[in-house]
Amino acid sequence: MKYAVLFALLLAHGPGEIFDRVVASVDGRAITRLELDRAVLTGGLARENGESDETHRGRVLAEMIDDYLRYRDAERFAPAPPAAREIDDAYRALRERLVREGKDPDLEFRAAGMSEREVRGSLEKQLVVRRYIQDRIVSLVMISPEEIQAAYEGPFAEAYRREGRPAPPLDGARETIREDLRNRKINAELEKWTQDLRAKARIRILGEGPPLGPRKPVVVTKVPG
Repeated sequence: MKYAVLFALLLAHGPGEIFDRVVASVDGRAITRLELDRAVLTGGLARENGESDETHRGRVLAEMIDDYLRYRDAERFAPAPPAAREIDDAYRALRERLVREGKDPDLEFRAAGMSEREVRGSLEKQLVVRRYIQDRIVSLVMISPEEIQAAYEGPFAEAYRREGRPAPPLDGARETIREDLRNRKINAELEKWTQDLRAKARIRILGEGPPLGPRKPVVVTKVPG
């Protein structure tokens, strides 16, 4: 599961704290420019070729809003908190990713004004959403033999025909097709869930907030069990 932004930036501060300008609100919950700056810095939503600062910030803001809505909805079902080991693993993976990108994790966190405790809190909330997805969506997705057969005779075989090659026997391709169909169903359910949440929310862009960037479909390649 790819989570583009450390969305708990939206949840890390108490109501009595004062920030600079508000750039957006979700059902009355303000998102400040500082929070957006932190998400741009610490999130994993890479800038696309030729993308302007404003467009990139708009995409990050859209992802922040979506992630916040998903977490809030998942919390309605009172999920069990993730184990300490899971949070440790997620924290280690985040640091390793930043190092691979040529960044110093501690410097990045300090630049974002985040303590290790706040970073771990952010990751914990991501794990809550991940567990919700596993329990409510992934575990319910089933692929029938008829669907596999139809996919094999249709898109799978067609891809080989376009390349001028014969398709391999179904028995050798069955699991590949099953996994592809399963991921497609999961992605469709996740996107439907996110679209429903957006439709029910009151989302406003305020003051200096960038226009919301295009929201790309949720992508799942593997959801941990």
